[in-house]
Amino acid sequence: MMFLVTSFFAVATPGPGVLMSLTGVIRYGFGTGFWTILGVASGTVVMAIISSTGLGIVIATSPELYDLIKTLGACYMGYLGIRLYRAKPFSFALANKEKAQPMSLAQKGFLWVQGVMLQMTNPMLIMFFISLFPQFIDAELPFLPQMIALSLTHFSLVTIVHCGYGLVATSFRGLLNSDTAARWVNRVSGTFFLALSAKVFWDMFLG
Repeated sequence: MMFLVTSFFAVATPGPGVLMSLTGVIRYGFGTGFWTILGVASGTVVMAIISSTGLGIVIATSPELYDLIKTLGACYMGYLGIRLYRAKPFSFALANKEKAQPMSLAQKGFLWVQGVMLQMTNPMLIMFFISLFPQFIDAELPFLPQMIALSLTHFSLVTIVHCGYGLVATSFRGLLNSDTAARWVNRVSGTFFLALSAKVFWDMFLG
């Protein structure tokens, strides 16, 4: 229960993963946007596996490697921010049009990959799992089943919480009826990603 509560608050805290999930749902509708949510959730499992295999410890104890991953993550978030700034404004009508024209499996797969890549370029996830998992691992029990259970639990929480965010977002699609409102959604989202990117570089080189 303590693991569930701790993970829930970590997952429910707005961050780049939540923002990407919301953006996918708003732009493409819940059905297609769910692939973005699934990618974000899958990315957390990948990072959990990396952490549990010991690579996370290496990254955490190697300043050079940690800084490299942190820099790549900051660059990717900055790239997402710039893409949102340059994206054409989408309105309620456009969202309906996108929803009415189903994406191919390959296109949905690309949304999934984007979600996975976002999480894999977030070094803070490794630090989170390294600090969280040991608190709930019983050294007297087999390690692998425990890690699988914790990872799948976290995956489920990410999926459920982000779906909840997505369902709430779809209730306010009418707010995107004008190009101006839609443009501001892109700008606010882009600013958030750029701010995260800038904070990482600030902490690394100027902090």
